[in-house]
Amino acid sequence: MKAINAIITQLRVPGLPYPVGRLESSQENDWSQFLASAWMHQMDFAVIDLLKAEESIRWSTAQVNAGYLADRIMDLFLRHSGLHPSLVTRVARLRFFLAWDLHRRDQQAVAEQAPLREWLDSLHGLKGWSETGGRADRQVLNQLGLLQEAVSEAFNAHDDAPVNRFFAHWLEQTDSQHRRAETLQSRLLQTEQGAATQRAAENAAQAALGRALQGRQLPGQVHRFLQEDWCRVLRQSVRTGGVGGKPWRHGNRLLEWLVWVADPALSRDSRDRLYQVGEQLVDKMRGLVNDLWPHNPPVMDFSPVEELLLIRLKGETPVLEKIPAIVSDQRWLEPPDDLTEAPQWQGQWYLYREGDREIRQFFFCTLPDTGEVLWTNGFGVKLDVQPFLQVQQALKDGHLRCLPPLQSFAAVLDKTLSGLEQLLAVQQQRRQHAMEQARDEARALRLAQQQQAAAEQQRLADERELAEAAARRAADDAKEQALLAKQAQERQHHETLLALVDAVHLGGWVEPGTGGEKTRRLKLALRIKASGKLVFVDRLGLNRETLNRFDLAGLLLNGQARILDQGAEFEDTLSRVVGRIRVGR
Repeated sequence: MKAINAIITQLRVPGLPYPVGRLESSQENDWSQFLASAWMHQMDFAVIDLLKAEESIRWSTAQVNAGYLADRIMDLFLRHSGLHPSLVTRVARLRFFLAWDLHRRDQQAVAEQAPLREWLDSLHGLKGWSETGGRADRQVLNQLGLLQEAVSEAFNAHDDAPVNRFFAHWLEQTDSQHRRAETLQSRLLQTEQGAATQRAAENAAQAALGRALQGRQLPGQVHRFLQEDWCRVLRQSVRTGGVGGKPWRHGNRLLEWLVWVADPALSRDSRDRLYQVGEQLVDKMRGLVNDLWPHNPPVMDFSPVEELLLIRLKGETPVLEKIPAIVSDQRWLEPPDDLTEAPQWQGQWYLYREGDREIRQFFFCTLPDTGEVLWTNGFGVKLDVQPFLQVQQALKDGHLRCLPPLQSFAAVLDKTLSGLEQLLAVQQQRRQHAMEQARDEARALRLAQQQQAAAEQQRLADERELAEAAARRAADDAKEQALLAKQAQERQHHETLLALVDAVHLGGWVEPGTGGEKTRRLKLALRIKASGKLVFVDRLGLNRETLNRFDLAGLLLNGQARILDQGAEFEDTLSRVVGRIRVGR
């Protein structure tokens, strides 16, 4: 029963109108009035079909599954119920109430002691109901009308108490009917068994007389004796031992002997035998009567037989009368139909069809004395008595059909829930597998994204490293180019300075030591081209200093020397060269 909640909340059946996306309980539509309207109008539709028709309404998963479960239970319960189609149609509409109650109370709606469950199980007593317009049929329809009012009241009150009161009253009446039916059935059984025995005895006796007297001429008194007294003996022999029993065989033999004696056409040529039979006939007939009624035998007048014997033994011919034909069924002279197969069909409901006519009848019992079947309405009222062989033939021909037994609600519920539980288990396994697969895919995706991100980071790092390396190389190349350019410029400047130094002619004046030392003027006295040495003397012609041409150029560059007698153009050139060299540094 606990599975009902899981089925209602978790099951997914293809083709049902489930909501798209998650629908919170606070957003769920109240469907009580919707189902109440369907019940009031007594609609013959499945709950699911009505839900599908309302496309503008988002039904919750619990509502859809409750409707689906109610449809499944009611359809399965009624499909093989054997109830009259009109009754099935009316009861099937309870699916609206069941869906509403399942949604409200899930397993409590169909618990073991649930009134609805007990009421549905009580419907087996209506298998004999037909919509014929009789008083009993109208009573059932009136009760179902009260059910319609009770269910409507329950919908309006949002409480199943009105329906439960109706079910309790129905079950109370059903129990009372069953008690009365048991009493009626017991009385009917006794009555019909006695009547069957009497019917078998009467029909067998008449059949025996009809066979023995057919086409015969007998004295009138003998004929009356046979019709009144000996027929009574034959009936009692059937009641005592049945057709085929020893008393029956003995009574028939005595009947045949008496007819043989009474009809001269039969016994005219057998005088010796006539004496033998005549001596014993009356005694044997009285002996059979005493055997059949050992305590209180009836008074029978055998004088017509004795007079007949006296006349025949004298060789005289009695006054004969033509015996009229006796209407009888010779079938009664045979043992009754074999009823060994009857128990398998007894106690069940059957539907008899003859053209458009349908009769529901209950196989109440068999009557062994006559080999007949007693049909009732299921409540102790006799409908018909029919030979068992005819019943078998009707079953073979299809005119008679056994109605299926009404399955208990518990069996239907277990079968329905078992099937849906299996479906739910498969779905849960698939969902679990899908979740695991989704987790694996998400994990693989995250790993792939992480690997991709790491690869992207590595690529960017490599690109940055390559860019940095390229930038470094470019910077190094630029520096190298700048250094080379600077060196080339410096060489050019040095060469320019050297050219300026070389341009100082002998006797030209220079002033070394301009960086704060005491200035002194020296004159170029000698230039040694091979070594590049310059010899300077002071004003007195004394050798004061010897400089290399490169050293003098360096002093000029650093502002530690000046050339004095080269003119303004020389000074401007020197200043420009020295300025460019300093800026380059």
